[in-house]
Amino acid sequence: MASTESLQETALEPGDLEGAQALVAQSGWNQVKADWSIFLELGRAFAMKSAGEGLVATAAVLPYPSGFGWISMVLVDEAHRRRGLAKRLLARCIDELKSAGMVPVLDATPAGRKVYGPLGFRDGWPIQRWRRIERPGSGGLRSSRAKEAQFQDARSRQVRPLEDGDWPGVLALDARAFGCDRAALLERLRERSRAFACVAVEGGRLAGFLLGRDGRIATQLGPIVAEDEATAVALTARAAASVPSPVIVDALERHETFAAWLAANGFGRERPYTRMALGQERLFGDPARTFAIAGPELG
Repeated sequence: MASTESLQETALEPGDLEGAQALVAQSGWNQVKADWSIFLELGRAFAMKSAGEGLVATAAVLPYPSGFGWISMVLVDEAHRRRGLAKRLLARCIDELKSAGMVPVLDATPAGRKVYGPLGFRDGWPIQRWRRIERPGSGGLRSSRAKEAQFQDARSRQVRPLEDGDWPGVLALDARAFGCDRAALLERLRERSRAFACVAVEGGRLAGFLLGRDGRIATQLGPIVAEDEATAVALTARAAASVPSPVIVDALERHETFAAWLAANGFGRERPYTRMALGQERLFGDPARTFAIAGPELG
């Protein structure tokens, strides 16, 4: 095994994407080359390379224009783990964002949370990944009368495919929910989800939207932004009906009715995440409007 001194820290480049995807596959993650391109075009990605083995570790940052930025894609080849490479690249990402005056934010797995907490990251939103392996043959949400009334109210809202004229409203609604304008990212997700992207409209007013993207092993639905749980369910039901399994949704835990619908319609809990920010508990954005994130690597 090579020593850490023989490894070179460098910027990830387009020519490294085959090696980066090998790390994704080794870890069982869902990203594709188009996801790496997001970091190369809108942020920065870092790598550790071995002269004999090529790419052995990665990490990435995605800055947003309201004082915070995402850290993600911390991957280390199995043969090089437990040698401090992840912490070294994580520190590089933190320095990158802090030097730009930005608060580092990330979505941590339970194992990652144990690492990030001692570094000063504070817990924020609990997030649950749901996965649908097969479409359910039948079924629906069993709920209280109050929840049924809520869904009855939402039936007046038209859920339809996303159209060009909806885009300014989508960007405005997302900016309120996420905490900043991330049009450049959403444009990329829009292109990758044209087969199922949709909006909810009531009286000519945008009440919610759903985007997503293809993945290596599953289609990701998200972000899902809506005024209420009934609208979020209606958007997800439409998109999920047109997408073959497997499908994943990274949903905020606070929305119990939305979670109940997922459970009743073929989705199972897979793993939790925790949204964390360095040095502060208050997060950017509006969790009341955010039903599912774009993914732990994008926010």
